[in-house]
Amino acid sequence: MDAHRFKPTPVPRARRRGQLTRFTLTDSQGQPIEVIVRDISARGLSAAALREAPALNAVVRAKLEDGRELWGLVRWAEGNLFGVEFETPAA
Repeated sequence: MDAHRFKPTPVPRARRRGQLTRFTLTDSQGQPIEVIVRDISARGLSAAALREAPALNAVVRAKLEDGRELWGLVRWAEGNLFGVEFETPAA
């Protein structure tokens, strides 16, 4: 196969829902992080912090309305925008 004709297979992303909802995450010390969720999926979320975004690789917790808690890591941050990858159960 000619290398110049090779096209990598895209990695399918989890289905996301646009949100724009105010939400409070909690950092690893239990301090609240006020955010606006931009979009969310089963694997993570994208948000805008109302103040300073959490640091890269910081652990955060999201407590959902149904009582579930999701833990995750901040995987990217740019200004006050950031993305969290949720911990997924081992298969």
